[in-house]
Amino acid sequence: MTVANTGSVGLPYDGDRRASYLLIDDSKPEIRRVRYDMDRELRALSRSGFPHADWVARTLKSGAPQMP
Repeated sequence: MTVANTGSVGLPYDGDRRASYLLIDDSKPEIRRVRYDMDRELRALSRSGFPHADWVARTLKSGAPQMP
């Protein structure tokens, strides 16, 4: 059995703001990146009432860990 955890699809910590996912094809892992409408996501986040939305927004904008 193989278990792989590539982290959050939309909360990057490596500086690349695109969403990411892991694809395993013929036992070969490959991280794929996908552009998405960041401004739309940030607007939805600000309206969501999500706890600590400001922290999540800073992390999304920077693509790196932020202090809460």
